[in-house]
Amino acid sequence: MIKPISQNISKYPNFKNANKNNEYNIVGRKEALNINNNLDYQRKTIEQNERLISILGATSITILLGTFLLNLKTLLEIYKKVENYFAQKPSGFKSLKDNSLVPTLENCKSVNKDLKSFLQRQINQMKADAISISETGDPKISNRLLLYGSPGVGKSYFAKIFAKSIDADYMEIMQSDYNSMWAGEGVDKLKKRFEEILKIAQKNPNKKYVVTFNEIDAMITPADKIIEKTQGTHWVSILEERAVFLNYLEILKEKTPNVTIIGTTNISPQNNNLDRAAMSRFQNLVEVPYPDKDCLYEALKINLDKIKNKDKFFIDNDKELKELVQKMADRKFSFRNLEYVVNDAKSYHLDENINGKQGDFKFNFLKKAEENLKFSDGELEKKADKI
Repeated sequence: MIKPISQNISKYPNFKNANKNNEYNIVGRKEALNINNNLDYQRKTIEQNERLISILGATSITILLGTFLLNLKTLLEIYKKVENYFAQKPSGFKSLKDNSLVPTLENCKSVNKDLKSFLQRQINQMKADAISISETGDPKISNRLLLYGSPGVGKSYFAKIFAKSIDADYMEIMQSDYNSMWAGEGVDKLKKRFEEILKIAQKNPNKKYVVTFNEIDAMITPADKIIEKTQGTHWVSILEERAVFLNYLEILKEKTPNVTIIGTTNISPQNNNLDRAAMSRFQNLVEVPYPDKDCLYEALKINLDKIKNKDKFFIDNDKELKELVQKMADRKFSFRNLEYVVNDAKSYHLDENINGKQGDFKFNFLKKAEENLKFSDGELEKKADKI
């Protein structure tokens, strides 16, 4: 049975306008007060939590900011040290003074006589004092050289000999060091490398530097041939790199006379495959020919430097070794061919040791290895010319 609400009215508070005093009944008042107290407690708890969160947030931000600033300071110090390091010695530069594999012109026999004579004049100019230079009409140093010749004849090797002979720090740059499949990236890399060279050379004007650009064919090839041989629009990037290269050659010439730039290429300037405007940046074009028998003999001794009883081997086989290098010279061996033959000969020696026939290095190993080389670089070149 449904009871009228009036029978349970004691359980509910009076409505606002139920009486003029606007008060709850006793039971309803207690319940309402409890609700209010709970709400006040919850509100205070929330306010405390909010204050705690604010304090923790502010503290965390302060700690993070302090840590960030501390790390930023550390990073800036590290960056400054790195920057100072590269400002004094850019990546790639090194001294050849203690490199025993690179001789100087004074004690080197593995350089063609004509090339040696030319490089000796350059060294004399660089080492001459101010009085001698003045008395001889102030000749200008040729610090732009283009070395051309067949693959493996030792163009980069001669550049190192030149650098060591004038006590210069040496840097070798390959096209792969700055070339890129992404448009513009190669230009940026090339500019950065040149700027490093400029910075160190200007900071140390009394120090000499030699920079060799290996295989600079793209830089000295006529523009129309670059466009003709390059697929797509990649020729645009190559021409941009070429322009940067040629412009910086002029900048270095003007601002850093203590830097010698040497370019190497397998292309002969006589076949019109090199751009005249590019070649004009180089004061001297020098051919590096195939090594003669004296050069090959000297290089052979260097390559066999680590064999057991080396001195005895060369004394006992002097006649046979001279006949062998003469044969190599007639075949137009490159230094690279010689290295292959020597390595092959060492493999024969290793085979005997593994098979229990331990002993010293034998001339027969070299003879057999030379016969195994079907075509030397010179023979391949001669064959290509006939086709």
